[in-house]
Parts: sequence; structure tokens; C-alpha cells
Amino acid sequence: MRLKRVGATGVTTLVVLLATITGCLAQNLRILPISKQQTVAVGKSVVLTCQADAPDPALVTQPQWRDPKGQIIMEAAAGTRPEIYTEAMPAKQLQLLYISSITPAMAGNYSCEATYTNIPLSASVILDTFVAITWTNANENQYATKGKDFKVMCEVTAEPAPSVDWFKEENPIVTGDRYVIHANGLMIKNVQESDDGTYTCRAVVMQTGELAERNIKLEVYTAPEMEERETTVRIKEGESAAITCKARGKPPPTYTWIKASTRENLATTSRFNVNENTGLLTFDRVEAADYGKYICSAVNKAGQNETEIEVEVLVKPRIFELYNTTAPEKQEGRLECKATGRPAPRISFRKRSNSERFVNGPNDGGRITIETSSHQSGDQIESSAVIMISNLNRTDDGLYECIAENDAGEAWRNGHLAVQFRPTFERMPTVPIWSWNGQTVNLTCVAESIPNATIKWRFRDADLVETPHIKIFGSGPISYVTITPLDRGLYGIYKCVATNTLGEAEHVIQFREAFPPGPVVQARQETITATSVTFNIVGPAEDMGPPILAYVAQFKENANFDWNLAQNRTWSVNSPYTVENLRPMFTYDFRFAAVNQVGIGSWGSPITVIMPRRSPPEQPKWRENLSSESLIHGKYADRYELKWKIPAHNGEPIDMYEIRYCPVLKISGEWRVSSENECVTQELKSFEAITYEVRGLHPDTRYRIHLRAHNQLGFSLPAQLYVQTALGVERSGFAHAQLLSSGAIIGLSLAGVIICLLIVDLLLLCFRKQGVIATLCGKRAKKHNDEEAKLGSYIPTTPVDEKEPLKDTDDAMKRNSSVEFDGHRVYATSGGPIIGKNSAV
Repeated sequence: MRLKRVGATGVTTLVVLLATITGCLAQNLRILPISKQQTVAVGKSVVLTCQADAPDPALVTQPQWRDPKGQIIMEAAAGTRPEIYTEAMPAKQLQLLYISSITPAMAGNYSCEATYTNIPLSASVILDTFVAITWTNANENQYATKGKDFKVMCEVTAEPAPSVDWFKEENPIVTGDRYVIHANGLMIKNVQESDDGTYTCRAVVMQTGELAERNIKLEVYTAPEMEERETTVRIKEGESAAITCKARGKPPPTYTWIKASTRENLATTSRFNVNENTGLLTFDRVEAADYGKYICSAVNKAGQNETEIEVEVLVKPRIFELYNTTAPEKQEGRLECKATGRPAPRISFRKRSNSERFVNGPNDGGRITIETSSHQSGDQIESSAVIMISNLNRTDDGLYECIAENDAGEAWRNGHLAVQFRPTFERMPTVPIWSWNGQTVNLTCVAESIPNATIKWRFRDADLVETPHIKIFGSGPISYVTITPLDRGLYGIYKCVATNTLGEAEHVIQFREAFPPGPVVQARQETITATSVTFNIVGPAEDMGPPILAYVAQFKENANFDWNLAQNRTWSVNSPYTVENLRPMFTYDFRFAAVNQVGIGSWGSPITVIMPRRSPPEQPKWRENLSSESLIHGKYADRYELKWKIPAHNGEPIDMYEIRYCPVLKISGEWRVSSENECVTQELKSFEAITYEVRGLHPDTRYRIHLRAHNQLGFSLPAQLYVQTALGVERSGFAHAQLLSSGAIIGLSLAGVIICLLIVDLLLLCFRKQGVIATLCGKRAKKHNDEEAKLGSYIPTTPVDEKEPLKDTDDAMKRNSSVEFDGHRVYATSGGPIIGKNSAV
């Protein structure tokens, strides 16, 4: 009811009041971003915007900013940009506040002021600062050393203070026996290679909700550890060499080499090269002075290690002293050999004429002794050896080789030991010197001695003097005399006398007059064939002349009495005394004489030889002296080559050779043919053949081979040989024969047809007395009966069975007989009547 009383006046007043309040509320300042309190990380930059909010912005004055101390913050001068400044934007009634890289001192209450129709307007904002999570000492790659304690550094700053957690490979780490979490990192005790990996350092600021993680890769380093190797290395002088040094470590170590005696860094020394990454030390042209101790040092970030290596330089021996020496026979001789090298050379001796070396110490029953010694000489070792030979003899004379050897090689040098001895004529021949018909001869004298001997000649106990018929040349060690023996008084005993400082010797030379040889003492027939004869000759004594050089034979047919028409044959001494190409069944006379340097001797008494009749050839002889029972091992598995001498043909020329070979076995010490069916006979149609290759043999098989020569009178006795083929695969030099040719196939077909016809014809004969065979038999029987009727046949009272053969009553008449006629053997068969050309039964 009261409301009704108010009426229109009350409503009007209320509307005016509401409008006034709304106008006042619309006139204010806003700070963007809209927040009464803002938190900014230290070091960050901030911009705050103060904006007027009024119905008519033109009535609002330009806003101004005041710092927490109430001081107006000024705009930046042109070209400058201070830490805190403002920037106006009048068109939009905005005032911007710029704070670059905020610090905790800049925190506080910042206000913005302006007026609107003289009505003051203001707004404020509180700026708080905080320190963001910052990694101050947390390298992402860190390195620990094996066996030592190590802290994985992770220093983090923040305000408020952060809390830090640790993880390895996503697994949380807590403080324990090996891990201790510190404020500035993670302590790992007694680091091992298993600690290698990725660690995560996590920082959390609960007040701000900030979270940050840092992945740190930890690599565990290990100090160099030298690999085991030989402590001594041997290299050769003059060659290139290399020594390796290896160490295990992480990271891989680098290497240096130092020579211990001089402390030289070999990386900077000539002739040496050091690879610091691989540890290889290379020597260029090794010198003897390079021996000694060398130190290899390996270094990495985890530590250092070194090893010492002894280098031995092998120096090839060098013989620097070996002199020729001379000593008298029966005394002591010695040779000394000296050599240097490293290691100490081993010295030995050998005589050049003998491949075996002397051993150190006594040799030859103590007559030869070798003594050795060695000592240090500078950077090498000097060795010496002396060979001492007591009771020298001439065989000790000669070259002696000194051999010095060590692990680097060997050297050798020859020294001569000359053994002095008195003159000797050991190598001079003692045969007489012959002359005849006043021929000039030389009497030569060679005296062996050391030192050389002088020679003089003596004849009939007096010194030989030169005459028109005697000339002397040389006085030693070689001398010879030429003599022209026109006077027989010059024949006789000559003496060559040689003298040196050790003694004297003489050599006797018989100078004799020569004559032709005497008659042959004996000539005896030894072997005879139809065309040849071999003799055994006993020659005359050689007292009266030079040695027999040959024998000569004259031979003629017995019917010829003139030796001037005889044929001659000459042989050297001790050769087969054989006369060939004689005629069978002829009689020959032979006489013989000896021949020497002077000429032919007188003829001996003739002998008469009757040659046998013609016959088969002589037994062939193998070209090599092979026993007929011995077993020969062949070189090949499938063949063997026979070689023989052409035998005497005994009056008829050889027209072929027969080779027969059979596989054999040796049973109870006797050779027996294993299978006659496997025997093979081959003929060689040549009379001049002396070789033949037997082919088609089986490997590792024993064969008996017979070789027979043949002429028209028959075969010779066989030459026999047993051969075993070698192991191997059967092989043949011939191509495989074609199994059947087309002609052979046609022939076999025709033969099959004919056989079938014969079988049919026989069946007709047996069962029906018909056919071709029956017809032929009927005609033959009829003809036979007709002939018997013409001649008058005798019909026995007792019938004769035609199926039973006639029997001879005289067994002797059944044997074959043979006779010789004109040197030919003629065969006849007995056992029935001989039917001649004109005979009839």
C-alpha cells in the first residue's frame, strides 16, 4: 500500500539514482593481464597494460605507472631501452609498462593512475618473482674412472628450493651402499664398468609446480691395462722390424716409446716411427746398437701404464780372421777362425773334400781337436775356434771351411792348410817305356812335394848328361828326357832323383826295346752256330814288347789253300771273339795273331771248324742282363716294353718273333700259369725288331713272357721273363671297338635264316626222308654203288659197322716221324698207306 503511495515521484527518483551509480562504475582503469597478483620467473621479461574504461575515453587523462616506491615510471628516451619504462598509446588510452629481465628487487605493487572529469581513477597489480629451475652444473656427458668414487654432478637452482630425485635407465635410485644422493649430485662409490649408462636428474618445485629433468650420460673410463706378451723380441740387423704394444682401456690409450738407456722419445728419433694410436714401433734398417730395453707407455684420461720390452738384435756372423798356414808332415798344424755376431756365433770346421763337419772336441781318435771360446766385444760377441791336427799326413793338406752361424744366419770362409812333405813318386806309372826302330821317346818324371823338389837324372850310376841323342828339359818338379835310341846302349834303367828340404826320393824308369808279339798260345772253339763261331784266345807273353792291343783272325773255306785270299776279322782285347756270316755245313780254316804297338805278331797254327747244318734261330738274349727266373717290377700298370738282342739265325733268316704272355702265380716256390685261357700269343713280323711293347696287361699282376725267334726251320728256344705290373687303373691306348657293324648285323641275320632252313630240312629227312639233304644222300649212295659194280666190290661175310673207326695194329706206325734233308726238317705221318700221285687203292 505504501508503494502505491510513492507514486510516480518515487519511481523517477530511483531511476536517477541507478543511472548515477552505473555511470560511476563505468569509469575505471583495467590492468592486463587481469590478475591482482602475478608471479614471474626471475630473468623473464614482463609487459603490463593499463587501459581506461569510460563512456567517453576522450575525457580520461593519459594513464601513468608508479613503481612500488610510488615513483612515476617514465617513458624511455629515444634510442634507449632501460630495464623499466613505459610506452603510451594515446589513441587507445593505453599505457604499457615494460620490465625486461625481472629481478627479485623489482617485485612489488605497481599502480596505474588517471582522471575522468576530475574524478581520480586507479588500478594496481602485485608482481611477485620466483627463480625457475636452472641447471648450473649438470653436464650431459660426464666421465668416471673405474675403481674410484665419482659424483655425477647435477647442481640445480630455483626459488623456492627444488627437490631432486635420481633415476638410472628409468629405475629410481636411493641412497645405499654404493649410491649417496647429495644436494649437488649423485655419489657412486668404487665405480665399475657396469655403472656406465644414462642417469636422470629430476627437479621439482612444489610451490610452483615446475618440473624439469636432465639426462646425464655417464661413461666409465678404465685405465690402460697392458696385454700380456713376450718380454723379449728378436730382430735382425739390416732388416726392417716392428714391435707392437697393446693395452686395453677406455677411452683407447695413446702410446709412446722410449729407449731405456738413452731416455729418447722414439717418436722424434730418426730410423724409428711410432704410431701413437696403435702402439706400433717400427725400425728402419735395424742396427747392432739398437739392442737393449724399450719402454712402451699407454696413457688415457683414466690413467697411465707401461711395460718394458727387451730387444735383442741378431747380427749375422762375420768372419774377420782365417789365415792360410803351413806345417811339415808328422808335425802339428793349426787353423784359427774368428767371427763376430750376436748371439755368439757357433764356429765349426769341415774339410772341403768331405761334407761332414768336425765336432767340437776330439776327432779321429784325438788326432784332430777343435777348441772354441767367445767373449763380449763392444755391442757384439766375438767367437773363435782353433782346429789342431797332430801327426800331419799328406791327406790333411787342403782347404778347410770355417762355418760361423747363429740365429741371424751364417758365414763361411776357406783357409788352406799346406802339409810339407818330402818328394814322392806315388802317382808315377811303373810300366816300361818302349821304343823300336830308333823312335824318339820321352821319359817323364813328376815329383810331388811341398816345397817343390829339384830333379836330376842318373843312368848307370852316373849323372845323365846331354848328348846329340839325349836332351833334358826341366829341373823340377817336372822334368823329362827325350831319347833317340839309335844306339842300343841307350836302353836300360834310368833314375829320376828329386830333392827338397825334407828329403830325397828316386823313381826308376825302364827304357826297353820293343818287338812284335809272339804267336798266339791257344785258340779254342767255344760256341758254334750254323753261321757263327766264337773262340777263346790265349795270347802270347808280353815280356818282349808292349801290351797286346788286339787280336786278328784270318779265315777261309777249307777247299781254298791260299791264305792270301782269306778274310780278316779284328777284335780288341777282351771282347767277344766271334766270326759271323759263315755258311752252314761248310768247313773253315782259322788262324790267329796278336797285335801290339810295334805291329802284328806271327800267325799261330790254323784250326779247322765244320759248321753245323741250318737250324732254327738261337735263343734270343735280353738286352739287359736279366735272370730268367727273377721277377721284374714294371713301371706301368697296363704295359711292358721288351728289349732283346737279335739272335743268330743259323742259316735261315729270321722272319718273325713270337711273344706269348700268361698270368702266373708262385706256388711252393715255383711259377705256375694261373689260367691258360688268359694266355695271349702275338706275332711280330719283323726280323730286325729288337723292342716290343706288350699292351693290355692288368694292374698288379704277374706275367710270364716268352720270346721266340722263328725262321723257316722253326722256332728258337724261348727267352723267358717274369714281370709284375704296377698298381693303377687299367688303361689302353686304343679306342673301344665298335660292337657290331652294319655288315656284321646283316651277316648274322643271313646266318640265322640258313640255320633255320637247315633245321627244317633235317626234320624232313628224319621223319619223311625228304628234303635237300635226303636228295643229296640218295644220289651219292647210288653213285657209290655204281662204282663198286664197275670195279668189283668185295662183300665181307661179316658186316662192318661204319660208325666204328679202323684200328691200326702196329702202334709204332701211328707216331709222326721227321727227317732232315738239305738242312730242312721234313715231317711225315705214319699209320696208313702212303698214296702217291699214281697210286690206287
